[in-house]
Amino acid sequence: MNYEDFDKLKAMYTQLIEIVCYAKETDSEDKKMDCFFKMFQIVRACLEFSPYTHFYTQVLIDIIIKTYNTKVFRSDLLFKSQIGVFIENSKYYPSDIFSELEEDEYTTQILLMKWVQEIDKISNKKHNEYMKFFETMKDLLIENLIEKKTDLKERLELISKYSNNSLVRNLSVPEKLFLYETKRVFDIHYLNTKPAHALFLDTKFKTKYICDTELSFEERRLDVEKIIKIIKEKHIVAEEVYELQNTEEQIRFELFKVIQNNFTINKCENCGRLFIPTTTSNNPNQKGRNDQKYCNNLYLDTGKTCKEIGALNKQKEKVQKSSILKEYNREYKRMHGLHYNHSKDFKEKQFKQWSKKARELRDNYNDEQIDDFKIKLKKLSSMYWNH
Repeated sequence: MNYEDFDKLKAMYTQLIEIVCYAKETDSEDKKMDCFFKMFQIVRACLEFSPYTHFYTQVLIDIIIKTYNTKVFRSDLLFKSQIGVFIENSKYYPSDIFSELEEDEYTTQILLMKWVQEIDKISNKKHNEYMKFFETMKDLLIENLIEKKTDLKERLELISKYSNNSLVRNLSVPEKLFLYETKRVFDIHYLNTKPAHALFLDTKFKTKYICDTELSFEERRLDVEKIIKIIKEKHIVAEEVYELQNTEEQIRFELFKVIQNNFTINKCENCGRLFIPTTTSNNPNQKGRNDQKYCNNLYLDTGKTCKEIGALNKQKEKVQKSSILKEYNREYKRMHGLHYNHSKDFKEKQFKQWSKKARELRDNYNDEQIDDFKIKLKKLSSMYWNH
């Protein structure tokens, strides 16, 4: 995500605040439900920017709904979600009465129940107070998201620094984890255990397995061979997923997977973004080439990827800096035009012969010999085109 994306995300969060506030203040059940579905549309749109928005969007919605339902500025939810921020306005300091309160699990059913919970009629003054508070929370959340994305980039930069090192790549996963702990990719933790201190990676990832297809009662009673046939035909699989509680867990999870899979991280020579080299093989387990210089991201508004235009840009840059290459390219274009405009007199075979000798000539001269190169190249061209 770049800063333009964050501006768009701010606008979407403002829209989200308006929708949730309207839903809490209206008496119409139909309008409440209409807003409920619009809210999920915005949530999905936010996820297109980054999966990290999941945690922040969830907290923002929670803060709005529970502020209305309790009549208290629920800034405590920031800290309960382990989002470390500094609140300047003392009016918005977390309330002690909620510090020990265990929050409900965040599910669609519970959210809907709190969504439709009746509240007292809100005055314009109270509405404006709430809006200022929600906008403040929005700014704090996005500021923290920017910090987290920057933090992740810095840690990946460090992994990128070492991932191309053959000594590092040949370490086992446990050895690499220790190395990156030492280099502060993760926070170092120590347990005072006997007989010695032990370093550990503080992870709380919950592994789960999900499947979006369920067999009918009749199918479940079939023989194993027939069930396997159905599984193959319907491409049914139980996919491994990880349940993460906050952005720091997601950062640790992503870094852990990068290290565990021995990924190399390169920096694109065209746009400067970090990327994992891809493979052109049909084997998904085969790692990409470590010497890839360009990523597959679209570059600006060109409609092409860095990989497509990077090498061309480098070549143009190289030509601009070389008098020999400039002269060679100019003469190549001229001879190419003569060939296609006079193909009967200047045949394909002749043009290829000229092209080969022109390249050899180009490679035998440097920029300090440009005058001699021009003379030789002109003589070569005259041998193949005398009209």
